[in-house]
Amino acid sequence: MLFKRSEGLTPSERLLAELCDRSFLKLWTYPNLFKKPSKELTDLLVVFGNDVLVFSDKSCAFPLTGDSMLDWSRWFRRSVAHSAHQVDQAERWLRTYPDQVFLDTRCAEPLPIRLPPLTEMRVHRICVALGALDRAKAETGVRALRINPRIVDDAEPFTVGTISQARGWVHVFDEDSIKVVLTELSTTSDLIHYLNSKMALFENGKFVYAESELDILAYYLWNGRKFPQHDKEYRLEPDLWAKAQASPEFQAGRERNKIGQFWDGLIEYVTGHYLAQTLEFGNEIQMSDHERLVRAMAGETRFSRRILSKLILERAEIARNNAVSTLLPSDQADINYVLFIGRGDQGKDYAAYRADRMLHLRSRCIAAKAVRPERRFIVGIALDARGIRGSSEDFIFWDTADWTEESILRAQKLREELGYFQPGQVIESQMIEDEYPAVRTTKNLAALADELSSLTLAESAQLAEMLRDRWALV
Repeated sequence: MLFKRSEGLTPSERLLAELCDRSFLKLWTYPNLFKKPSKELTDLLVVFGNDVLVFSDKSCAFPLTGDSMLDWSRWFRRSVAHSAHQVDQAERWLRTYPDQVFLDTRCAEPLPIRLPPLTEMRVHRICVALGALDRAKAETGVRALRINPRIVDDAEPFTVGTISQARGWVHVFDEDSIKVVLTELSTTSDLIHYLNSKMALFENGKFVYAESELDILAYYLWNGRKFPQHDKEYRLEPDLWAKAQASPEFQAGRERNKIGQFWDGLIEYVTGHYLAQTLEFGNEIQMSDHERLVRAMAGETRFSRRILSKLILERAEIARNNAVSTLLPSDQADINYVLFIGRGDQGKDYAAYRADRMLHLRSRCIAAKAVRPERRFIVGIALDARGIRGSSEDFIFWDTADWTEESILRAQKLREELGYFQPGQVIESQMIEDEYPAVRTTKNLAALADELSSLTLAESAQLAEMLRDRWALV
């Protein structure tokens, strides 16, 4: 399925598109959409399940009339107010005409990804307002837009709060804060959680002031990705962001997160081949089905991706000697990951080996439902050991919502007969991982057990016969 996205029309739009591609990945990120021929809808749209992020980007020179308040009001009107109005109008259009969103100015190529049902759509309004920071530094001594939820529109110079041109809260970022926020919150799940937490903070009424968006971000991250409750009104102390990113713990967390790019790369790699129709198997799959698979994987937070990548790469080394099967942890309550890593074809027929590997993955996906029956979605991933010839990837995505009790009993029987993920026949390992090493945080995936099978490999013919006889759905 080939389609051509815009990469951004202006330098600031191209930078925003690049940042969002890196954070949210290309399948869900769409710059410069149109609603009618030559009528732009919004500068950038992210569609991820039921969440829709509407971005408006405005780069305006700051006036120099000699009157600071007049200059601020004019810049605010042209940049922030105009941007908020565009976001508001885009949201209205998406809710009224969800089937009339296009990639091109002629409106010949529709948005290739489905918008969520109107009753389930959650819209996040984001304005990127550029051009005021040099003047802010000169006037206030701080290179940032200040945050005060009680301020309406342009009432206070270099301060943003409530914007009357839009319904509900609008998140306003400047050229510095947008780069940092999209880098530190580099998954859709992480950014959405931050935006929702910040709205709840503003609505609570106790928070009244921060010198910059980045101080709010630092306060959120250093308190376990939440805002502590306060009984009284409070202001954030200045320079929190500078203090946070200077700490050894924060720097160590950033460094450890780099391994999570393996998980990102896996999603982008298979999606790139799917869109180019160059997969060896799976090009016939509907876009909606492929998107559900990779959206399940992309729903992981950056911290979770760090853990998943680390576990997979460690097991890919072990699999050089013995095939490895593992249940991987997820911080999504309804996702059940099953990993199978084979030794490679050992110099024999790779096609036959790959078919055998997929057979083993399918059987373990069935058994995994018996291990964690409360989890609706099963994502199976088959890989080869690191460094072997002819490596490939295969994926399975099952929605088990319609599985009956009888189906789960059959899965349990298969699990018992083949010895998959059985107590006493598996190696259970736990890994202790702090998001920011040496700092206690409220979020810790170490509590999620990683169940590693000792893996007694059944004969392929026997396994295939069992699957044919018992699992018509496979």
